[in-house]
Amino acid sequence: MDWWKDYFARVWEPMSHLIKQKRDTVHECDLLDHLMHEFEMQTLLDVPCGSGRIALEMARRGYEVTGVDFNPQAIQKAKQKAQRMTKNRPSFVQDDMRNMQLDRKFNMAACLYNSFGYFSETENLAFLKSVSNLLTDGGCLLLETHVLETLLPVFTPKEYWRYDEYILLEERVFDFNDSRLKGNWTLIDKSGNRENFSSSVRIYPYHQLIHLLTTCGFTHFEPFGSYHAEPFEMGADMLLLLARKGDIEE
Repeated sequence: MDWWKDYFARVWEPMSHLIKQKRDTVHECDLLDHLMHEFEMQTLLDVPCGSGRIALEMARRGYEVTGVDFNPQAIQKAKQKAQRMTKNRPSFVQDDMRNMQLDRKFNMAACLYNSFGYFSETENLAFLKSVSNLLTDGGCLLLETHVLETLLPVFTPKEYWRYDEYILLEERVFDFNDSRLKGNWTLIDKSGNRENFSSSVRIYPYHQLIHLLTTCGFTHFEPFGSYHAEPFEMGADMLLLLARKGDIEE
């Protein structure tokens, strides 16, 4: 079931400098910045952090940031980038996001770019519990993920992307028996060489995701449909869910 180890080490990380050009890091961090300012928060856990795209930008904005990822190559790249900063460098830790062993707590955690649902049912829950345990009372998790309500209306069985000298193909099926999106990926380089990989991501309906978070100590939820904090409604491309932990005075 650990398909993600092979995929992220052999496909994602070598291409991340190309793929991240397609993402609007500024808008992602603008929403985090807005939320952390609104709740007067200063410390951020970025998990999984990859090579530090979000963590580095949030550190530049003055926040105290720790990034966690299982991939040692990604963590090494993130540390190298941080070394080039002259002040307020983020920290990067190689660790298992299902059972993070950190010696501090955070006001905010961010799990972005559809990085949730890679594991078994038990392990997905373990990740949410691990995050909750690392948050202060009143702390928040910003979770970006597909839910059934966003995925099924736009589901397509095939898709491809071109990133400079690479072509990435995906053929996918949605398995209704276990509610997992299963993909077969082909990476083609400029010489025509091919590598094949598979993926399997658990897609929860919105109400079930809320239930999982509730069992982990989260009590208040605010869904967004975009990084511009638009309302979450049918037709949204993705769910951005702000989950807040503990007893909170309104």
